[in-house]
Amino acid sequence: MSGRLVRSGLLLPAGAVWVVALVGTALPVAATPAAVAALLGAVALCVVAVRRRTRGAILLVAGAIACAAVLLAVAAGDARRHPPVLPMGRPVVVELRVDQIGAADGNDASGALASRSMLRGTVVRVAGEAVEVPVLVFADGRSGAVPGGVVRARVVLHATAPTDSAAAIGSVRGRAVVVRPPPPAQVIAAGLRTGLLERTARLPGDGAALLPGLAVGDTSRVGADLQQAMRDASLTHLTAVSGANCAVVTVAVFGLCGLLRLPRAVRIVLAGAALAGFVVLVTPQPSVVRAAAMAAVALLCDLRGGRAAGVPALAVAVLTLLVIDPWFAWSAGFVLSAAATAGLLLLAGPLADRLARVLPRRLALVIAVPVAAQAACQPILVLLQPGIPVFGVVANLLAEPAAPLVTVLGLLACLLGPVAPPLASVAAVLAWVPAAWIGLVARTTARLPQLGWPAGVAGAALAAVIVVAGVLMLARAAPRPARVAGAVASVVAVAVILGAVAGGAVGRFAGTPGDWAFAACDVGQGDGLVLNGGGGRYAVVDTGREDAPIAACLARLGIGRIDLLVLTHWDADHVGAARSLAGRVATAFVGPSDGPAADALRSALHRGGATVRQVRRGEVAQVGRLRIDVLWPPDPLGAVEPGNAASLTLHVTGGDASLLLTGDLGEEAQDALLAAGPLPQVDVVKVAHHGSADQSPAFYAAARAAFGVVSVGVDNDYGHPTRRLLRILRATGTQAVRTDQDGLVLVSWRARRVLVWTERPVTAAVWVPAK
Repeated sequence: MSGRLVRSGLLLPAGAVWVVALVGTALPVAATPAAVAALLGAVALCVVAVRRRTRGAILLVAGAIACAAVLLAVAAGDARRHPPVLPMGRPVVVELRVDQIGAADGNDASGALASRSMLRGTVVRVAGEAVEVPVLVFADGRSGAVPGGVVRARVVLHATAPTDSAAAIGSVRGRAVVVRPPPPAQVIAAGLRTGLLERTARLPGDGAALLPGLAVGDTSRVGADLQQAMRDASLTHLTAVSGANCAVVTVAVFGLCGLLRLPRAVRIVLAGAALAGFVVLVTPQPSVVRAAAMAAVALLCDLRGGRAAGVPALAVAVLTLLVIDPWFAWSAGFVLSAAATAGLLLLAGPLADRLARVLPRRLALVIAVPVAAQAACQPILVLLQPGIPVFGVVANLLAEPAAPLVTVLGLLACLLGPVAPPLASVAAVLAWVPAAWIGLVARTTARLPQLGWPAGVAGAALAAVIVVAGVLMLARAAPRPARVAGAVASVVAVAVILGAVAGGAVGRFAGTPGDWAFAACDVGQGDGLVLNGGGGRYAVVDTGREDAPIAACLARLGIGRIDLLVLTHWDADHVGAARSLAGRVATAFVGPSDGPAADALRSALHRGGATVRQVRRGEVAQVGRLRIDVLWPPDPLGAVEPGNAASLTLHVTGGDASLLLTGDLGEEAQDALLAAGPLPQVDVVKVAHHGSADQSPAFYAAARAAFGVVSVGVDNDYGHPTRRLLRILRATGTQAVRTDQDGLVLVSWRARRVLVWTERPVTAAVWVPAK
């Protein structure tokens, strides 16, 4: 068996099947006729293979059959994913088998930021009928579910894109009730995970956050700021369990069995059992499933008396998993895991040989391994986050040796917990040390510059060209013309990238005004605002929901340190990305807390070094040349409840103009603010609540702003900005400027005139003076 694997040449069929899975899941209606065509093609190729009996013909037949199998799996899976009995968009009671549980921040029923459980699983029964629909649902607070168990819940589901691994996404209304407990193995695994979390709860800093993830796959403590730092340092694979952990476990069990001098068959069986138990403990995440399948192929070959070559074993694992679940083809974790493994198998050796010409062999291999993995993953990583971490390889060289220590010691702490708690505590402390080192490497590297890179498919294609060209240059067996073509392609691609990056930088420098005082970042359906006090002094007012948009905006504006962060209230579309700014903020102004999640966010900012203050009407801050007066909420709050009605409202003055920033104030709160005292006339107002209909005409009439900036997402589900709001602005002579249409908005004032610049030529293509 092993000999056939070594000589099978299955890599190309595996790649073809992957492409078929990508296309088939994107166009499931065409899966059945395409499968029939593939089977007919396989029959025709069988005739050719029987006549020629060549290895290539046999591989073509195998590839055609595998493609047909994947397409049939797509057709069957698509039918299962959309049963008529499961309605979309309205409440329905379902029974849900839970596969994975995670943590997420989101809005509760009142709109406030709240900790939520994220349940990934399968709807197995609805309206008394058995179904099998993969879903992703969110529940307020702790769901009480355990992986492997079945819960009954009232949910509202919405269909996802055809390529999504979950056929529907939604939320739980009310409380989920456990109707069937998980199998005993799952109960034991859940207890072990909980024990490790409790044992590491008192450990400090990033080490305590990363340790459970590397040991048992629990990333609930990894905040947005640490996650972003790991991403920026190319260390995302060390945030949670990955395929490498499967290798560590398997090798550790083999080594222990070797010390005990057990027979080979016993070693293989015990290693397989340990691998299966590890997958149950960490839950079947895509990268873990890929690694476990590949390890299973290797163990099976070893049991038959041979040895599996790496590339064919990877190909068999990928082929098998894509036939079982074609939607793996779109899973970022699965793709990155397979790409990194392929890079190590195909590139690390030749690269080490080239480096060994000028470096010691061991050092060359140490450098070649992270470079090969990074190169293979980079085209995919560019799609997920544009930009290339210049020091990512260095970060991996420093952090990777610590990961196996965290995994082994963390697992010991987990497994020893029920039988030897003191030893488990010692192992947890020992595991914390290398985990803290990984966190330190990530945060240090994240502060270093990244290489700009074209975003989207173009950037991924350029990265792929460079990788392929590099492979051709490294391949000794490649013809000389192919190596020369690879070198030329690399030079051309690098020139194109440098030209695009330099041209884009010059264009932004020439086209973006440098004397702006106020910026409305395009963060989608949310608020992400920036004030420029001059002299490198900046204030950020709200952050939007996601980390990436506000981070990109701040990078574009050249902002590093933030003198003042203002969180107007606690809705996720205003504070969701605030954790990612922890460590960059000197002072934070916040409104009244609305629950434990708000308190946790305040604590995260404080741990990052910020002085956090709850402010009310009458507070004043100075950021460079800008004076910021807090107009709302009142002191005392009285009948004003935390939330939209208590949004911090700011009057910003400096130079010859002024701004009014209103958070999500509704009509009642706007009228109350008017009643509290005269509202200052301003040049620019940030329209409240993304342009909802809950607005006071008197409020905007009193502000008499020349421009009203609406921070709103494209094609949002709320219909923002509403016609009522736009009519109010027109009636008061206020020109609307919208981030969904205009992109980034910058406001400046020169010679007593307000000037507005927009990224896209919708409202303004050039500087537009206020009338």
